[in-house]
Amino acid sequence: MQTLDARSPKRRRTSSTPKPLFIVAPGESPELPNGQEKFTRHADFWLDDGNLILLAGDTAFRVYKGLLTKNSGVFADMFATGSADATETFDSCPVVRLPDHPADLSDFLQYLMPCSKLRLCDGLPVSDFAELHAAIHLAHKYQCPDVEMRALSLLKNFYSPPLADHHVHAHSPKSPMARPPRLAAIAAANVARLTETPSMIPFALYQVSTLEGAMLDGYARRDGSIEHLSASDLRLCIDARGSLAHEMVLYVRSAFTPGHSDRCTNIEQCTMALNDIRDDMEERLGTCDILDAYKGRPIEVWLADFELCEACAGEVLVREDAERRRVWRLLPGIFGMTAKECGFPQY
Repeated sequence: MQTLDARSPKRRRTSSTPKPLFIVAPGESPELPNGQEKFTRHADFWLDDGNLILLAGDTAFRVYKGLLTKNSGVFADMFATGSADATETFDSCPVVRLPDHPADLSDFLQYLMPCSKLRLCDGLPVSDFAELHAAIHLAHKYQCPDVEMRALSLLKNFYSPPLADHHVHAHSPKSPMARPPRLAAIAAANVARLTETPSMIPFALYQVSTLEGAMLDGYARRDGSIEHLSASDLRLCIDARGSLAHEMVLYVRSAFTPGHSDRCTNIEQCTMALNDIRDDMEERLGTCDILDAYKGRPIEVWLADFELCEACAGEVLVREDAERRRVWRLLPGIFGMTAKECGFPQY
């Protein structure tokens, strides 16, 4: 059976005299014999009437076996084939040891059997990238397609939205997902490959391409391991930097080079402001981050600093929007795909 990695749920010990488990409440620190294992109950996922104990790291989870086996192909097979039959138990519950980080397992279980209060924004659950990353990886590993689909649907809000929605999710405090750190794009691209979600690939690889040398650093996971791009995706990102730098030149010239509007109400002030805007943008020539060229701010906020009249500001925004759409449409091709084959949204 294929899972995310070679590590699978471990069988419980089969020794005739297994060591007793010590599972304590959060905050308790009893003295134990040398070499004795101690686990701490998870604050949310310790259900008094649960009938299965999961151990991850130094944390114990008490959950419902039936709910887990109904939703997870891996756990269903494990119990159906008897591979979980052994003698390690706690409070009459079978025990399964997992190789996963306890925080990752908690995020996965939160999608499967919510036990903590959901953070909501406009009726949608609010997640950060680490939570979604963990939920998707473990859902894929343990064959829980429903959890994988729901977590992916949130992640796609950021990595494969229509262009207009990208602007909202990137800058709005009402986005259902906190804006991921740029290095998270490495993990997002890997998630897209893992789950066969090609619509996420162009924008995720675009973001990696803007990292310059930092793209080699990888994405640090909670367990301390570092996740890197595949060699083929890394090559795509390196090759894309030249294309994106060229598009940045065209973007700046087309959006910010024309003069003041025919309807300008303050020609002298707007001429000076437009010169300042061009100088500011020309400093960014040679860089690749066209879609976030304003230091993390919406262009409307950035442009307001230059005090253009309404007519001139409006024309700059129209030209910039047209250029942004042009570059957005180019992303699949820059990364060796077509919009049709990857399902990348155009607007």
